[in-house]
Formats: sequence, structure tokens, C-alpha cells
Amino acid sequence: MEHEDSNRSPNDYKETICPIEHDELIRQNQSVLEEYFKFCTSQLVLPIFNFDKKQLYLYGTASTNFEAEKRFLDLQNNLVLKNSRQSIRDRVCWWYEAWDGTWQLYSPRMNTEIEERHQSEASDFTMLNEIGEKITIDLTKSIETYGTRIKRILRSEYNKHVPVYWKLTPLEVERILLDEKLNEYLAIKHQFDETMHDRYTRIVSIERIQNLSLFTRFCILHDTYIRRYGKENNGTLRYLYHGCPESATKRIIERGFNRSYSGTNGCVYGRGVYFSSKASYSDQYAKLNGLKQKGMFFSRVLVGRSMRGSSNICEPDDGYDTTTDGDHIFVCYHDNQCYPEYLLVYV
Repeated sequence: MEHEDSNRSPNDYKETICPIEHDELIRQNQSVLEEYFKFCTSQLVLPIFNFDKKQLYLYGTASTNFEAEKRFLDLQNNLVLKNSRQSIRDRVCWWYEAWDGTWQLYSPRMNTEIEERHQSEASDFTMLNEIGEKITIDLTKSIETYGTRIKRILRSEYNKHVPVYWKLTPLEVERILLDEKLNEYLAIKHQFDETMHDRYTRIVSIERIQNLSLFTRFCILHDTYIRRYGKENNGTLRYLYHGCPESATKRIIERGFNRSYSGTNGCVYGRGVYFSSKASYSDQYAKLNGLKQKGMFFSRVLVGRSMRGSSNICEPDDGYDTTTDGDHIFVCYHDNQCYPEYLLVYV
């Protein structure tokens, strides 16, 4: 696998400041800190912790700082998960559909009572809600009734693979519109602008794609890559771009990337799904829609070990996971190897 040239001038290096939101947890887990320092070293990033100000200073290139910032966010999230989610009942949520179509959590008291009835295999029962109404919960039909009022209900369980920063939801697939003031939004835009700053007018939206089934399958494969390639470089996980027409966007969000569509835009480096570390390259495959807008995915990709690609390759040789142009293009041959985490729409 090719590595970027580390011979950079001082002007190439930047400072990124990350908030430390769980300083006590981090202080209590020195082994996790040591592992993070090793990761930063592998990325040529210098991390400096200031626990008094609750800030982490990262010194590296824009792209390596982005990787280090994402890794630190995951580190904090994992510590919170281990600290706060202990009993199985804490891992179960019951939801009802509100009048406006949104899904709302039941109160902790009602959540516990409904789950106890669910565990005892009750089919239906009555209970008082938080405003004193005597409602009926039908677990067979998954509804709540009060007189003529009927609400759908859903049960969801905690999934260890789901990032804590994801919006809690009972839905299998949800598109979350990011606020442009969030660090998550700003970091993605900054990365996008590295090669696209003079190639577009404005970003219309950035959505986080929360597809529980797709993400779980990706994480299971990611665990395999970590065992194979080590934790230092996060199992060779990289964030890469994939441009596509609007007609493919919904399909990718719901079903993931599909190798059966390979060859639509050529297959110079192999017959798989193409990604690039350069948004400007993927931009040529992001076709205009009726509103003159383009769409591009910013995706998690397990690069693994790469070999030089060619047009007749249907899968990499034994011992390799992807093919490449030797620079910025990577071709995946396993559908669970890539997850469409963000969708950028721009003009």
C-alpha cells in the first residue's frame, strides 16, 4: 500500500483544537491515552493535552489532523459507552410515534414497565401515562391506544457498534441534517475544501447517514481488519469520496455500495467500487440534478493492503484487499468494506 510523502515544509502543518468533553474518564484510562499517542505518531501528528482548559491541540497536516480528531472523538465516545451502559435494561428503548410523525422516547418509568411486560411475553396490558391517561399497550400489534387515538410503538436495543454522536432513533435508516455550526460539519467541509475550494459555489447540505444494518456489517469487517493490520492505523480505515448521480444516492443510502454497478464510469483500476482521497476527482462523477446540484459521499473505507489495479481485475490477488492507481484512487471489492457516512450536496 502506498503512503503519502512525509517530507513537508513547516507551512504545511496546522493547529487543530478539539474539546475534551470527558476529561476525568480520559485521565483514568492511561492505556487508552497511550494507544492514542501511538496512533498520532503513526499519522505524524503531535497531540498536546491541556486538561485545565479541556482542550486537545493537534499539530499536523489538515488531513492527518482530521483523522486524529475523528479518532479522539471515537475514543471519548467509547469511554462513555463503557462507563454508562451497563445493564441490559439500559440498552432498551421504547418509542411512540407523535402526532407530527416523529418518534419520541417513553419516560424512563414507562420504558421500564413496557420492557418488563415485553420480557414476560405479555401480549397487551394497561398502564397510566405521564399525564394520567389509562392507555393500552398492545405488544402484538405494536400500538398504544387511548379511546380512538392510536399510536405506533417501536422497540430498539443498544448496538455496541453505533457511535454515541449518532442521533438516537428506532428507525433502521435515517438521514440527519447537520447544523453548519457543529464541529462535525466544519471538519467535513474543511476536508472537502482542500481540493474543492475553487470548484463549487456553496454547500447546500451535509447529512449524516444512519443505516444501522449497513454500519453494523461494516464494523464487523472493521474488527477483522484491526486484528489483521493492527490498531495503530485503525485497521487501515480511511475517509474517501465517491461522486455519483442523484439517481444512485437513495439506493446507496438504503442498500450501500454495490459492485454490480462497476463499469458505469469505467474500470481502469478494477471492477469494483471506486473511491478517491481527492474530492476534486470524485466531483467529475457527481452529476448535476434538476436543481443544478451535485452529490458526493464522504465514506468510511477499509483500504487494507492495496495492489496496483488494471481493467481486467475482478478481485485483488490473495493477500490484498483493494486495488489502486498508486496515488489517490482505491477500488473496493467487498460491499461491507465501505460505508456511506456523509452525503454532501453542493452547487
